[in-house]
Amino acid sequence: MKALKSLFDTEIIWFISFLLLFLNFPYALEAANQFILNQVESGEPTTVSLRHVFHHGSTKYPNLFRRMDLTETKVRTQELESGAPLTFTLMGINGTGIEYVKENAVKEFRDMSKNKLKSAKLDWRDIPKYIPLIKHWKTLINLAKLTYNAYVKPEDQDWYDLGKKYGLNDTFGWDQDGIRGYVFASNDNKTLVISIKGTSMGFGAGPTVGNDKFNDNRLFSCCCAYVDRTWSSVCPCYLDNYRCNQDCLEKSVDEDELYFAITLNMVDRIMKEFPKSVIWITGHSLGGALSSLIGLTYNIPAVAFESPGDRLPARRLHLPHPPALPAEKMNIWHLGHTADPIFMGVCNGIRSSCYVGGYAMESKCHVGVTCSFDSVEKLGWRVDIRSHRIQEVIDKILNVWETLFGDFPHCYSDEDEEECVDCGLWEYIEGI
Repeated sequence: MKALKSLFDTEIIWFISFLLLFLNFPYALEAANQFILNQVESGEPTTVSLRHVFHHGSTKYPNLFRRMDLTETKVRTQELESGAPLTFTLMGINGTGIEYVKENAVKEFRDMSKNKLKSAKLDWRDIPKYIPLIKHWKTLINLAKLTYNAYVKPEDQDWYDLGKKYGLNDTFGWDQDGIRGYVFASNDNKTLVISIKGTSMGFGAGPTVGNDKFNDNRLFSCCCAYVDRTWSSVCPCYLDNYRCNQDCLEKSVDEDELYFAITLNMVDRIMKEFPKSVIWITGHSLGGALSSLIGLTYNIPAVAFESPGDRLPARRLHLPHPPALPAEKMNIWHLGHTADPIFMGVCNGIRSSCYVGGYAMESKCHVGVTCSFDSVEKLGWRVDIRSHRIQEVIDKILNVWETLFGDFPHCYSDEDEEECVDCGLWEYIEGI
């Protein structure tokens, strides 16, 4: 009976997806949202614990790839020592997604798109997919907590090296360079949730601050972080008078030592190590944007919290976006609130905190579905960079929103919002 019910639920989701193609999109999207809300009680819970920590080197050690495994005893010990839980229950449902017919389809698509030699198209098909139940409050809160944990350094340094051996006994990776991903897994490894570390900001935040900022400015600025004459560009693509070399810009965001490329490699290695696992990916801020970009590349369900606009780097990276695909079918969700200037794409201008800190966070449009908590109107908050922190979001928004207001926030797609335009003042020149 349980299997029949699961099949029935999947068929309903497929029917709603069919409606989205032929009915007025906003009304069909609302119908899909309502269906998902009704599935809260019939979703399937899964419990995950921190089991693996992966680290991929960047500028200094690009070939280093390491994995640290945590036994259940180690997890419990760290929970007692830190006072913070490392085990979480999440709710998932049988939904739908897409799959590319050809194994190397994404690479071929990106190559064709970059070279502009011929029309870049992908053959893709709908498939059943187990996805996180975003509108289940406990699941949403626990996913946010997973992103918080990605900023925390585990005390255990018992690394298992997967690449060339560079100082296995030192603190490399946590104190110097690279990307790290925390893998929370069920006991049978059937479900994995990868949490990607975001930007470390401010004095004393750790040695990755400089590299984090460099990647932020490459990904989310209009043109190499050329904001005005007082700024140093992070790539040589600026021309003059709001004109930028498009070809140069596309190459600048896709270099091997940058975070997108090494996160892509890291997740690819994880997928190959756990080929039978259902994988979700999540992150906060820069980690959230990287998660959504990886989700778009590999068709992995992605949940991003307070991330800057990722549509701009997705287009520059030539990531595939299948035609006529309803936004919610991409299984990429962006959660944020209106008082966060980075999430809203307003952390720019000479008086902004980002400008003062040297961050050119100029993108605002997101891929997939965006769900926005109106903290300005409903909570009376002012737009403030301090509200960007994930702990603020968990404690003062996610934990209280259902009690205070009952309803889930408004969800929409920037693909359907004509007013969502990134870098409208700039002109991008090709073929220079």
